[in-house]
Amino acid sequence: MITKFPKCSVVIPTAHRNEELERCLAAVMQQTHPSFDAIVVDNSSGDPMTREIAEKFGARYVHEPRTGLCRARNRGALVSTAEVVAYLDDDSVPEPGWLAAFAHEFDDERVMAASGKTIPIQTDTESEVLFAKVRGGAYDRSAHLVVNRDHPRWFEICGFGGIGPECNMAVRRKAFEVWPGFNERTDRGTPVHGGGEQYAFFSLVARGFSVAYTPDAVVRHPFPPTMEILQRRYLQDLTASTAYFTMLLVEESGYRAATLRYVWEAIGGTTRDWRNNPGNRPRIASRARSALALALGPFRYVQGLVTSHS
Repeated sequence: MITKFPKCSVVIPTAHRNEELERCLAAVMQQTHPSFDAIVVDNSSGDPMTREIAEKFGARYVHEPRTGLCRARNRGALVSTAEVVAYLDDDSVPEPGWLAAFAHEFDDERVMAASGKTIPIQTDTESEVLFAKVRGGAYDRSAHLVVNRDHPRWFEICGFGGIGPECNMAVRRKAFEVWPGFNERTDRGTPVHGGGEQYAFFSLVARGFSVAYTPDAVVRHPFPPTMEILQRRYLQDLTASTAYFTMLLVEESGYRAATLRYVWEAIGGTTRDWRNNPGNRPRIASRARSALALALGPFRYVQGLVTSHS
């Protein structure tokens, strides 16, 4: 048990989703952690209503006009003076003990980042139930986990989703002094569209640090409410996955063989105990549309390179 809670900042990137932001901030203000502040990063051209909502809840409003979730994350960390920077999606709802659970993880000085358990706000529709079946295992796991380079499977666990999703994570503030931060060519708002948290966890452990997953840090998050939205998201995720794999193959030559092995095993249907693979996954999109989505990934990676230098 820790004897002193570290000061925390809760960073919430947002862009024109003010109803969701208000709900998120209301939940943040119910945290049991005794010492924290909230930072709303407006990742749009500027929204007066977003500023108004942030100020209503006593949160700091920061404007980051350059599009990209990872840019907003880095901006939030830059203005924070706390020991731990925790991140939420603007449509997520943390449980009251969420932030305190993360604080306990950072009692271990070797831990530089952590993620937590994410559960649905509701599963009332067919698409929400289906998403919970197909992807829920990556969001909702019960076993605590700390990973560093001594773990024989650290690369695949950190690099491919074994620590947790981006809507529920925290990073020690001093990590940004020895680490370049979230890769701004990854995740939403970029052509790659994903992989931001996975690359962050991988790159921190590659530098010799530890990362953790704690099931006690619980956040509720909406799942796709309609089949149309679910299918669109599924295809976007397929494209993002191969864009991310391409980035690893091109830019992380020291891990090229490990990346290829993981991809080959995934194609072959290898199960991962850390992923909670459900059996008999239902098909969300046709094989043809899925294959096309996968094929688009390398082009999205190249597009991201071009746009980042323009």
